[in-house]
Amino acid sequence: MMMAAAQQPSPPAADDLGIIKGTVVDPGGMPVEDARVYAASDHYPPMSRPYSVTTTNAKGEFVLDRVIPAPDVVIHAYKDSDYYMDVIFAFHNPPKLEMPEVGVKPGETVTGVTVRLMPKAAKLRLNVRDANTKELILGIGFLFCREDNPTHCLGGGGESDRDQFMPIGVGISIKIEADDGKHKKWEYRDPRTGSRYFRAKSGETTKMDVYLRKK
Repeated sequence: MMMAAAQQPSPPAADDLGIIKGTVVDPGGMPVEDARVYAASDHYPPMSRPYSVTTTNAKGEFVLDRVIPAPDVVIHAYKDSDYYMDVIFAFHNPPKLEMPEVGVKPGETVTGVTVRLMPKAAKLRLNVRDANTKELILGIGFLFCREDNPTHCLGGGGESDRDQFMPIGVGISIKIEADDGKHKKWEYRDPRTGSRYFRAKSGETTKMDVYLRKK
């Protein structure tokens, strides 16, 4: 007995969608070219989010022309190449996250929306080495957690030399351990103040060499 194929929902017609026009600017109010812009809403079906995606032109202008109507459409914008981070993950959110929210009706065009990018993120260039040989360790596990909300963490593993975007305006605790189980765990401490929180500087890359001692 053959099973009937599940029917896929038909894409919405153009008249059922909305349009949002606006501009992306930097923290100083200057237009940002080639910023990634998309719309999202809690009312969207999971597989359609984000449904409308675009990039800004030389004047920072954008047009989202296939927006699913909803009363709470949030406009996201970011530019990773300039350290502007997508803030869809809680770990990267600035302490005060402000993104425009508009209501969109079927067939409606919403104009005059301004999206102001948050301050440039920072990058941490991490190198984890053996304390005796000074050679890179084969693999590591890491955990970054926010001071203002310890449940907002970013964890993972992989290469011991890595670049990581870091949020601005909040202290970050850093924990490192080697995959081989032969080295002691390491936790960040500011060499000047003794604070256990690393504080990134906007738009800058900080190089950090971590040396793990054998157990």
